[in-house]
Amino acid sequence: MFHKALWMRNQKLAAPAVWAVYLSLFFFLPFSFFGRAQSLQTQAEKFNDTQLNFTFHGVEIALFLTLILVGFASLLLGQERTTHSADLTFSLPFKRKDIFLSKWMFGVVHITTGLLVNLLLCMLIIRFTILHEIADASFLLHFMALVIPYSIAIFTFSLFIGTIAGSIVSQFILSLIFLFFPIGFFSLIGTFLMYHGIELDMMYDVNGRFNSFGDFISIATLPVPIFEFAYYTDVVTEIDGSVMDYTRMPDYLVLLSPLLYFAVTFPLGILFFSRTKNENNGRLLVFEKGKGFFSIGVVVCFALAFGMAGGGIFGSYDQPSLLGYYFSAAIGAVLSYFVLRKIMNIRLGLSK
Repeated sequence: MFHKALWMRNQKLAAPAVWAVYLSLFFFLPFSFFGRAQSLQTQAEKFNDTQLNFTFHGVEIALFLTLILVGFASLLLGQERTTHSADLTFSLPFKRKDIFLSKWMFGVVHITTGLLVNLLLCMLIIRFTILHEIADASFLLHFMALVIPYSIAIFTFSLFIGTIAGSIVSQFILSLIFLFFPIGFFSLIGTFLMYHGIELDMMYDVNGRFNSFGDFISIATLPVPIFEFAYYTDVVTEIDGSVMDYTRMPDYLVLLSPLLYFAVTFPLGILFFSRTKNENNGRLLVFEKGKGFFSIGVVVCFALAFGMAGGGIFGSYDQPSLLGYYFSAAIGAVLSYFVLRKIMNIRLGLSK
């Protein structure tokens, strides 16, 4: 349900992120497209027999967009915990469910609007510049169909992390870690199995058939399919003006990934936000019951990471050291356990 008072509060909390969404998308999309169009125009006028080409890679925008989306969600939720203004928000005459939904709706409206406006501007630039002779603007429709669902899923996931994180810093860091967690964690698992004689196919290609372990892990890692999107075009003007273009578009089955993320994290976000308590605001995590499970996961991941590094250091490429693996894993587990104990008790807080 829409509440103007909640919308205005969200605007006050996340105004820097809203500006960042629109300005960064404008810089990476229309501004970049226009600059390349001007460069190609100059190139074509100066060299009549030149070969013109145009490329667009999802990775050019995906990494920065991910940071902006996570920062957006962190300003909406984590900032209130860090400044201890969550008490004021919860004292407003609204249900907690409505407060969470207003934050989600606020973010989705600005994210979707920012992407649509800037991608449409890119289409106009292609239509009215030299790019019209080189590129087919339909590739932006494919990119739009991919990037909007994934952006909404990344934002929703980051809001969900904000319901269990105790500060803006922990929400931002944990969101980034868990967004890339599948491909990172299962790479560590793959290395562990390799040291014990079991090989897994960790290679992936999200543009082909999903027939390897690595394919499914890469699809489960939200930003990866956006990274993999690419469009190439090549024009030979001197010979016959022929155009060769190619769109590297992940299979539309990858859209199941943001749908599943949304289906899980959206209702869980509402549930956790409705039950959250403010006593642990400023700390790493809000819920006491989840700290044990979280600690075990962190220790295991650090043990696997140290083991992977140590096994290579103490062994060789052809014959990695299993003893070095376990020795390094033990060091990583012990260090992470004691560091985590310290971090868990730190309370980050700023004045209102």
